Amino acid sequence: MRARWHWLIPAAVIAGLLYPIVFTDRTFATDWGNHLWLIWVQGLSIEQFGEPTYFLQSTLGAFYPYYAFYGGTMYALLGVVSWLSSPTVAVLVGYGLALAAAYLSWTWIARQAGVTGWRSQLPGCIAVTAPLAVSNLYGRGAILETIATAAIPLVAASALSLFREPRVRLRDASLLVIGVVVLTGTHTLTLVWALVFLLVCAAILIAANWRRARARAGRGLVVGGLAFLGLCVNAWILAPLVLYRDRLAEREPDPILHTMFTEAGQLFSPFRDGIVVPYIKADVNAQLPVLALLWALVCTAVFWRFIPAATRWVAAGLLGVLGAFLLLIMSPGLIEDLPKVLTYIQFPYRLITYFDLALVGLVTIALAALQRAGSAARLPVALLAVVAAFSFGLSIDQNASVRSWLEGREEALASSVQPPPTWYALLQYADGVESVVEPTLKQPLLFPVTEARRRSYAVTFPPGPAGTVRTNIVTGPYMVELSGARPVGRTPESEMVVTLPASERPREVDVEAGREPVVAAAGWLSIASLVAAALGAVAFVVFRRPPG
Repeated sequence: MRARWHWLIPAAVIAGLLYPIVFTDRTFATDWGNHLWLIWVQGLSIEQFGEPTYFLQSTLGAFYPYYAFYGGTMYALLGVVSWLSSPTVAVLVGYGLALAAAYLSWTWIARQAGVTGWRSQLPGCIAVTAPLAVSNLYGRGAILETIATAAIPLVAASALSLFREPRVRLRDASLLVIGVVVLTGTHTLTLVWALVFLLVCAAILIAANWRRARARAGRGLVVGGLAFLGLCVNAWILAPLVLYRDRLAEREPDPILHTMFTEAGQLFSPFRDGIVVPYIKADVNAQLPVLALLWALVCTAVFWRFIPAATRWVAAGLLGVLGAFLLLIMSPGLIEDLPKVLTYIQFPYRLITYFDLALVGLVTIALAALQRAGSAARLPVALLAVVAAFSFGLSIDQNASVRSWLEGREEALASSVQPPPTWYALLQYADGVESVVEPTLKQPLLFPVTEARRRSYAVTFPPGPAGTVRTNIVTGPYMVELSGARPVGRTPESEMVVTLPASERPREVDVEAGREPVVAAAGWLSIASLVAAALGAVAFVVFRRPPG
């Protein structure tokens, strides 16, 4: 038992970070309550239809394809938990698993690097208590972004283990597939930047030890195949994202905003003293883990001789990554010169996530060098433990100071069709390319979105002449099917405009969700990939040979 006492460290850290959810009724930043509502609504759809939906049926409009373009898989998973328990429990489960994945994946990487005992817990503690990581929990209320970024070290740790170990293990393969599913099905912006970050890190590792990488090329194909399987599980939401992204109302990157949080005085402060901006309904602490950074730089330099030759190249590569991200963070205008797919970052402080990941990697390398240095390393290891404990203490205080913008969680969940009072998002996923058409008939054609969820709606329109009419459908004809009317365009507000035939009798118009063949096929690919993953796991257990 004495040898395992250090496993109490992650348990204590994670419990401390989850405290505000369990023991308060706060809703924190505006986005936290909004995500809570979206999880609940998807859970209601799963309860009624037996499957998740692409659409948010609300006072924002009928058939708004929110879940098709943002977090579809994670909203579905958390929606199931919400249906079986409650929305709050769903967020608690999501946060708990995310924190455990991030923390323990770094512990796993540290052990693979040769760090043993309680020392292996230090990288994970620094990772989950970094200022921005903690800010994402409650200060920004970025539930899906928190979960997505937590999958990055899980993918890295499992892929590294698969590549290094003499035998493929079910644990490693399963965690890699799960990590890729979470990473690619939760937060689109994180999907893009994380894949680039992971590919850069993989290139650094391969270049640092080219001979071994070439000798293990077959295992590399296994890693790539499993990652591709995880990607295919998310085909059902990646297909509309790829096919329809250029048709949406929001097709261009947002301007780079909130640069005040990454000015040098804020960025390099060792304390969580983030500024309060009256018009920003969030509490952002975007400081770098300055003390951990100083420790890593000093210890890497002092104990350089204890770092193996190949690992030195990895350390040098990570230093280059740190420098590149620091340059982008402090000079956000450079982000606009990147490939367009990387310019949707919106806030430069989001890049601190990737700076922190590279930094924790450097900390891990330094810890491994200290392990080899023996007794000479006791003091620097103790100093890092103090830094980790200090970071955890600041995290608890940071979470306690976060403001809430609703009276309680019941206010966020007052209606399944009326967004919470904190809702501010425009209809960015509505159609933005159909021609703007001026309705010729004054009376709108409104489909009655109510608390009773439905797959389709029917509306009777009064008799009269032919003409065009505004509806409350806020997507394009590629995602819905109509009978009794024909889509001809949209209003400037992205509401669908349809044409109605002349009739002396009331005209009935029906609308239901529709999928183009490619999107429908992507849904079946997701199902087939899930079945393949399950059968593969069963086959591995049944047919595996005993070691030796």
